[in-house]
Amino acid sequence: MAKSLCKWKKKEIEKGVDELADIVHRPRFVCKDCARAAHDKGHLCKAMKLPQTRLSPG
Repeated sequence: MAKSLCKWKKKEIEKGVDELADIVHRPRFVCKDCARAAHDKGHLCKAMKLPQTRLSPG
């Protein structure tokens, strides 16, 4: 896998916005250090599982 999301620089974020959208869609994990969120823990340095939440009907 490529560099973790935690290490992305501003220019990398701007250039890789489509990839970023896929990584952060429906996040299940958050980095304990920088609070970035991702769907897969492999995209973060120090991943911690987010608690399950229920969305109330809108």
